Amino acid sequence: MDKFKLEFVTPEKSLLSSEVEQVIIPGSEGEFTILADHSPMISSLKPGLISIYEDSSSEAVIYFVTDGFIDMASNNLTILAQSVIEKSQITTDKLDEIIESFQKEVDSTENLERKNRFNLKIDNVRAVQSQI
Repeated sequence: MDKFKLEFVTPEKSLLSSEVEQVIIPGSEGEFTILADHSPMISSLKPGLISIYEDSSSEAVIYFVTDGFIDMASNNLTILAQSVIEKSQITTDKLDEIIESFQKEVDSTENLERKNRFNLKIDNVRAVQSQI
């Protein structure tokens, strides 16, 4: 399988810069897979798990992201994530903290659209909790 360039960054640091075969993304409109020669696209992320496969024989490297964006163009994928937890560091307590911070956002606004957006994020984090 062909590879493409991945740059995975947060505001604080660069997490990963390498050639990979496949990345599974929790997009705001649903989960999707990026392979080499994928058409150009930009998408926002929802809270969920990103799975990165360096090649078909390797095990996935998995990260939990709260939100962010991806940009795929010319066989270069850039993932800009607001916050990231490596799979080995994901705990129910950490996910509970994220849910609590999202719930504070829900409770602190009268804006119905904002409340709905954060309630969806809470639902997505709970879905991840049920998987770990």
